[in-house]
Amino acid sequence: MTHAIDAITPMNLTNRLNAAETIKNDHASEYSESYFDALYEGNKDPWHYQTRWYEKRKRDICLSLLPQSQYKRAIELGCGNGVFSELLADRCQSLVCIDGNRHAVHLAKQRLVKASYVQVIQGIIPKVLSDLPKSQHGASTNKAHQSTFDLIVISEILYYLSAADIDIVINWVQKHLVSGGTLLCCHWRYAIDGFDMTGEKVHERLQNAFNLPVNERSQKAAKAIFTHQSCLVDRDFLLDVWQNTQISVAEQENLV
Repeated sequence: MTHAIDAITPMNLTNRLNAAETIKNDHASEYSESYFDALYEGNKDPWHYQTRWYEKRKRDICLSLLPQSQYKRAIELGCGNGVFSELLADRCQSLVCIDGNRHAVHLAKQRLVKASYVQVIQGIIPKVLSDLPKSQHGASTNKAHQSTFDLIVISEILYYLSAADIDIVINWVQKHLVSGGTLLCCHWRYAIDGFDMTGEKVHERLQNAFNLPVNERSQKAAKAIFTHQSCLVDRDFLLDVWQNTQISVAEQENLV
């Protein structure tokens, strides 16, 4: 999970501003390694995940809104240093965590070293999605099955992407979330220096893609039937949860 942060030192602030300016000037670049390198320079927790109540509260809300208690195969896009990943792993039998920054990946691997069922991968989203590992243990031979998930978590990452790349991620989700699976998306609502996208724009794009009328789903979402399970509009962040099923949590437990 990532969002705008406070400067820690004047040097880091200068690095961040320079990195942001590089992004503005380099329209051909899809990802700025220097921007995130500057954030992690000499700092293992640049967003203060481990100390801020705001971050803990947000993580607890995300976990509480997952419509299933356990997931067989999950993937987290934008894992950062793995603080949320560690909690998410308790709800999953298998978890793939992806981040584009080498420092973040190193920290996440250290944090999750005892969880043998968790893979932490360095890769640029969305490019890495087309080349995911076959399976954690190399057991599966079905390529389609290897890259499907029953939980996809996209948190605090999409506003770092271009609109075209966001659409690629949306298309990938539609193809790789299994029937009955869950999609959770959470993003910071405030502007981020150097980036045009905001959480508001991102979630508007997600809702336009996944909140489709029934008569449009067969054409645009193939066999996926996304239903909006939860929508939280917090003053500071947006959180949307979809299920690839028309059956709600209450219906799944025969309450209605």
